[in-house]
Amino acid sequence: MTTIKTRVTGSNSAAVESAVVTVMSQTGEQCAIAHSDSEGKVSVSDLAPGMYTVVATAPGYQPAARVAVGSGAGTMSLGEIALVRDGAAPTPSAGQWEIDGGHSVIEISVRHLGIASVRGRFTEFSGTITVADDPQASSVVADITTASIDTGNSMRDDILRSKAFFDTEQHPVARFRSSRVIPATDETWTLDGELTMLTSTVPVSLQLTYLGEVDDPWGNHRAGFRATGTIRRKELGIDFDDTLVGGVAQIGNTATLTLDIQAVRA
Repeated sequence: MTTIKTRVTGSNSAAVESAVVTVMSQTGEQCAIAHSDSEGKVSVSDLAPGMYTVVATAPGYQPAARVAVGSGAGTMSLGEIALVRDGAAPTPSAGQWEIDGGHSVIEISVRHLGIASVRGRFTEFSGTITVADDPQASSVVADITTASIDTGNSMRDDILRSKAFFDTEQHPVARFRSSRVIPATDETWTLDGELTMLTSTVPVSLQLTYLGEVDDPWGNHRAGFRATGTIRRKELGIDFDDTLVGGVAQIGNTATLTLDIQAVRA
């Protein structure tokens, strides 16, 4: 007998949980039905040899189908079945949302010696997300306390707070202010803006995903967001350059940003 495995995702490769996966024979007979788990994974077993049509559906998405040919032995992987949303990318409810720093993470990652990455996070930040009736008229303003950098190494953190890097005594706050929000895919938005840090202001583009809304046990209404992007430290005036023998930079110029944000409806 044959086992068919697949993973149901959105167009951004994020898992679609509880998608319905139906396996049908060439004659249109329903042979099996299963639901995707929290990682979007589905496994259907005990299928006789033959050709099947595998259809994945989920609320808010257009159905997608793949053809599978079972040889009668072993497991066959269909890879990912990517679902496309009906309509535009989802958006939170219109209104003002305050970033909950206690349940949010701003992480930064930089290559070290060209072979690995060093990660850190800013532990103090705040901001306001204003969602307009027209999502493209929405805006974001966020302030980050630069001295709150935490890489898990106190000596390294002190160096990052020094004049060679963030100069936190003279420039205690970095500010991001958005300039526009535009659709990117059926799952994501592009959030363009400017980051002001030290004495420089540079453009930043973030790929933004809205993760949904929920009421918490304390009477708050929350929304979740995830955003990723990159910045180049030399554009901000952080030009520390300790090139090693062989031309490898001790610290990479490009920093990767990852933001997991919870916001509370004001």
